[in-house]
Amino acid sequence: DDLSASHQNIEANGGHWILKLNKMLACFAVLSCCMVLTESLRHTSQHINPDRHAAGTFVKALEFKRRLRVCNAYPSIAAIDVYKSKGKSLNGDAPMGYKTCKDFDTPLKAGDKLEFKIGDANAGTFSVSELPNNDAVLFLVIHRHDTLSTAVAFESHVFANLLNAQVAIIDTYKGAAKSEPRIMDAPGKGKNSRSEELRFESVIAVNPGVYDVT
Repeated sequence: DDLSASHQNIEANGGHWILKLNKMLACFAVLSCCMVLTESLRHTSQHINPDRHAAGTFVKALEFKRRLRVCNAYPSIAAIDVYKSKGKSLNGDAPMGYKTCKDFDTPLKAGDKLEFKIGDANAGTFSVSELPNNDAVLFLVIHRHDTLSTAVAFESHVFANLLNAQVAIIDTYKGAAKSEPRIMDAPGKGKNSRSEELRFESVIAVNPGVYDVT
């Protein structure tokens, strides 16, 4: 009986160790599978993109087309040169005379400085404060600050990105005379002429056509 009990005890203990051994083997098999899967994923990732820097990316920042339009309303015989951030003259060898406007296809960003010179003398500096996040035209007018000095002043406007043409009405005259600007249809055969008054310091949108402004 004692031998029989001891034998049963040994068999029970043996079964217990066999159960433990089966569990350990099962855990080892699971860990092995996880390691193989991890290695497989790592090698797959390296195969898809072996060099992130060399492959580059197809996601790029938006680039907006922004033009600079400058008008010289400063009454002077001398012409004006326009510079951006102490670079080369934007207008090249063709200085801007009084009552002339010109478009410049140059990149613009907030913080850029536009310098206006008459010969070697600095007439004034305009700092770009902010720009819209879309295609736009920055309209900049240089004019006389007052009638008692040669100082300059600036008026600026950013034209909205619209389908219609836009007209900015800016008063740069510093004399005593007064006037009321008007826009009207250009004379044409068999056409009724329309005429409307314009307000200074305003922007209007107009339909395609030919107009006179007086």
